[in-house]
Amino acid sequence: MKNLFLALILLVFLPITSAFAVKVSSLYEADIPVTAQSDDERDQAATAGLIEVLMKVSGDPEVGKNPVIKNAVKRASYYVQEYSYATPSASAAQYLLQIRYDKAGINNLLKKAGIAYWGESRPLILAWVASTNDKQAVEIIGSESPDTILGMMKDQGKKYGLPLIFPMMDVDDMNKVSPNDVSTMALPVLQAAGQRYMPDALLVGNIQPDGNNGFQSQWQLVLGEDHWDWQIAGKTTNDVVMNMLNQVSQTLAKHYVVKPTDAPQLWLKLEVANVIQRDDLAQLIQYLKQLAPVVQQVQLMQVNGSQVELSVLVRGSLTTFQEHASIGNHLQFKSQDGETNTLLYDWVH
Repeated sequence: MKNLFLALILLVFLPITSAFAVKVSSLYEADIPVTAQSDDERDQAATAGLIEVLMKVSGDPEVGKNPVIKNAVKRASYYVQEYSYATPSASAAQYLLQIRYDKAGINNLLKKAGIAYWGESRPLILAWVASTNDKQAVEIIGSESPDTILGMMKDQGKKYGLPLIFPMMDVDDMNKVSPNDVSTMALPVLQAAGQRYMPDALLVGNIQPDGNNGFQSQWQLVLGEDHWDWQIAGKTTNDVVMNMLNQVSQTLAKHYVVKPTDAPQLWLKLEVANVIQRDDLAQLIQYLKQLAPVVQQVQLMQVNGSQVELSVLVRGSLTTFQEHASIGNHLQFKSQDGETNTLLYDWVH
């Protein structure tokens, strides 16, 4: 009891100084270009931004067709929490209206519409992408690459709420991975080289001209033991990137979303070892709470040295919880005690 009391004191007074990289902080935000700072333009932008946010949160590109959503969009400004204007450049003719929407209001709207939605904690995706340039040379797109495809993927990734990262392509990466490895989707090579980035998933792609003023591409998304393959063509590379990330968003949403009405609730008991450092306990509980809407409640039951016992109220199945808990690589599953229905984990710093 003394350990538990001390732990509770730490949770009350200890500031949380670190955030998990897979929490998508911009999920309820939209950047909409406008030509003027007028009420009419702002109202139109609020409508477009609301649809974009609902699509990001649900992972459903057809969310705007839902009758409840259609009615709500007519009063989109009701869901706006704050907004501000920015100018993309000194010579830009347009403004960028940056809108933040009310998180609780958006989630409640999706519940009312009966639409499954996705939490802010999402799998970190390492993108290995090879593109063929004008000189027919194949290049790997790195995090500092001047290639316009990098900017397209970052913009579209933000639009769909997908946390994408790209390899640095420093000496270490170049010694381990060649453009041919990416083009041929040599997964063992790419997975080994990507370990330094600690991703939850790999997105491997190859984009090249099709000879008819268009582009063709092959993609593979790898998440644990699951993988999905697509062949996507388009008139422009932006068309290819947009359609591909739409596929990725829908695929991951189906894998992770929890339906707000149909999913049952159950209590799980967790025993987490290796909770050693001063702020580990606070970070562990914060991490579990970030797994909403799957994780509904977290209760601290006991602290015994470096081992913590918790009760977690989960919406969905045991498998659903385990899939979400694996995001970010902070909880490493060890085993399950069938007699006590307890999941045993190690906390990974």
